[in-house]
Amino acid sequence: MRIACVLLNHLPLKLELQRDQNLANRQVVIFERHGSQRTVLDTSPVIQQVRRGMPLQEAQTRCKDAALIEADMPRYQQAFNSVLLRLGEWSPDIESGELGCAYVGLDGLEETYGSEERLIDALLQAVPRYLEPRLGISHGKFPAYLAALRAEPGRAYKPPLGVKQFMAPFPVEVLPMPWEVKARLRSFGLDTLGKITELSLGPLQAQFGPAGTRMWHLAQGRDDTPLIPRRPEENLSSTIAFPVPTANIEPLLMALDHLLARLFSQPEMRGRYARVALLEGQVVRKPAWQKRIVFKVPVGERNRAYFVLKCAVADIVLPGPLEDIRLTLRELTGESGRQESLFRDVRRRDQLRQTVAQLKVAQGKNPIYQVRETEPWSRIPERQRVLVTYEP
Repeated sequence: MRIACVLLNHLPLKLELQRDQNLANRQVVIFERHGSQRTVLDTSPVIQQVRRGMPLQEAQTRCKDAALIEADMPRYQQAFNSVLLRLGEWSPDIESGELGCAYVGLDGLEETYGSEERLIDALLQAVPRYLEPRLGISHGKFPAYLAALRAEPGRAYKPPLGVKQFMAPFPVEVLPMPWEVKARLRSFGLDTLGKITELSLGPLQAQFGPAGTRMWHLAQGRDDTPLIPRRPEENLSSTIAFPVPTANIEPLLMALDHLLARLFSQPEMRGRYARVALLEGQVVRKPAWQKRIVFKVPVGERNRAYFVLKCAVADIVLPGPLEDIRLTLRELTGESGRQESLFRDVRRRDQLRQTVAQLKVAQGKNPIYQVRETEPWSRIPERQRVLVTYEP
């Protein structure tokens, strides 16, 4: 399958420069928090010794004079989502990768737009010019991503027929692997994809397990990962601006009650239920605040939704005074009720199915797995059973 990768290099940095042009003459490191850990999200292009995913403490030792900025993820994601929507006007097969990276399925579109060149030009024009999009084309998502890295800003690049030779000079940092894995590769002297391809598969499997197998195939230019088009998410949003920035919970609760009344009165919510509520607010001189609340049971009534939101925000400490608050009801469903079965086993399976659906929403993926027998007669333990995602 031919795939185009639309790459917005340094998207967080470009959005921060748009907000504060004084950063243009400084070295900048943008970091994000994961619990107690802080890792690098983006840097100025001149900082070569700091990479995405690196612990912030290590990055500070390598670049002591850099200005540190905490990531404003809601703003970055909102800008990226608008780009995805515009790309979706040209192709129905759009997959969102990491922040600033989108994959577009090209098969069958040349006949629609007349030629590949016209389609490529349309995809590039769909992205705001100041984001300097790069576009790479290849068979498979990973080779297309590397082709986009090679492209000039505002241009497209298609690698030559020898994809393996094209990919060989790239550093191991381009692999979609955790920072710790890349650091181990470098400790073994494997600093480029070409050096990985010089090894046989066995040593990588022995050191890294399934991740080693994937890295070896990617370095060979083989990526059969299917393109999974993003589903258009149906949600409803409303915003209230505070007359005076506030960090108190009482005005926040009053605003949430008003926003819920506004949203549940809209025709789109009649007979509809929401699984998730997303709270977002602009904080004075700080990154935007965000809180995601998952309803244990989908809610379709204002008072019940307010009770859940009130309990969720009662004990929180806001990072600073909020200038506004935005409430978004997401994962809308049409479930108005559930008919119970007379059979106990069927009822239990229905309850389990509902529980797994809620966990998918809360965790972003299905966290339930089960062990299944594959080759119980095999002498190799790894072949006797396999761990698969559980779907009731």
